[in-house]
Amino acid sequence: MTRKRIPGTERRTQIVTAARRVFSRHGYDGAKTLQIAREANVSEALVYRHFPSKLALYRAVLRQVFADQDDRWREQGIRDEGTPGLVQAIHGFIAASVADATDPERLDTNRMMLASLAGDGSYASLIYRRSQRRNGQTMDAAYAAARADGGLSGEALDVPAAAMFLEHVGSMIAAIGALPPAAQPYGVAGNELVRQATWFCLRGIGMSDAVIRKHLGPLLSTAVQESARTVM
Repeated sequence: MTRKRIPGTERRTQIVTAARRVFSRHGYDGAKTLQIAREANVSEALVYRHFPSKLALYRAVLRQVFADQDDRWREQGIRDEGTPGLVQAIHGFIAASVADATDPERLDTNRMMLASLAGDGSYASLIYRRSQRRNGQTMDAAYAAARADGGLSGEALDVPAAAMFLEHVGSMIAAIGALPPAAQPYGVAGNELVRQATWFCLRGIGMSDAVIRKHLGPLLSTAVQESARTVM
């Protein structure tokens, strides 16, 4: 039986995707090219034919992660001004974090972050710094606008710190969501988990219950309707 030849670009993508999974489990230092080859179902020699070193392969994975990061910001970024835009963006981020647990590719990215934090932290630091450089001004403007329209009250938090607090909540929700259902500690799931986690985050940055109810309610109603249509 003749094995079907795969074009070079497809083979590279196959290897990078496999490498992403291996790096997510073992970190950069722990990952071996032989493991990556086996994960991609190719020979180690073929891996080196496409990538001269493990570092070159890791950089290819990073480029893929950066592209995904940009796509996520376009999907979940702040579109409207003031409080409505901030609520919409945070709700979108939390909803995506809950959904990530069922997306193998997104789960690999999240695991890479956790593996990095448990190791030397270089990958996590790179991703966080890149996000802050790319989105810092937009976030500053959104928080300032929400405070100006009365959506945020109380002590003003440092915006980069607040953004990272939100990131931590989303990352842990995604990681915990990948556990077997019986091992998940929240006691709620699906849309209710999204609702409570979003409410928690919005309260944390300084929104009152009345403000949250006004701006989050319509988003939750839309999410429930879309979920019902998907089930049908």
